Amino acid sequence: MYVTKNGVAELFIQTAAERQAELREIENERNINALFKLAMMAKKEIADGKGMPPEEALRRLRAARK
Repeated sequence: MYVTKNGVAELFIQTAAERQAELREIENERNINALFKLAMMAKKEIADGKGMPPEEALRRLRAARK
């Protein structure tokens, strides 16, 4: 709901459920952007020759857990 003053939106009112849905959507967009950024960084690393085979990545991850 908009409250206007002299025909101009002055105040916006929304329910708690609408606000929660809006916040979830914002969080989802942030996560999507973060994943996209990580994918682009990985693509650049591979192009720069800094990549590694999946087997090596798994070996390093397993070694780091110990």
